[in-house]
Amino acid sequence: IVSRGPYAVIRHPAYLSKNLAWWLTLIPILTPIAFISMLAWSFIYHLRTITEERHLRQDPDYIAYCRKVKYKYIPFVY
Repeated sequence: IVSRGPYAVIRHPAYLSKNLAWWLTLIPILTPIAFISMLAWSFIYHLRTITEERHLRQDPDYIAYCRKVKYKYIPFVY
């Protein structure tokens, strides 16, 4: 379990950074269809996070990591 760098602050920095990159790339061509599509992809990645955490919580070390790093995506928010 990586607990250094950004993983010391949030549990899913890779998912967060990928989503941020997608949203920032979308800004120049932001249309309602693109927005809805990106919203759907972001939701899929959130579901992926839930599934991943469900599997990882079978490991006592991960449970201890979750106690130490409380936030999934945004420090002090969620």
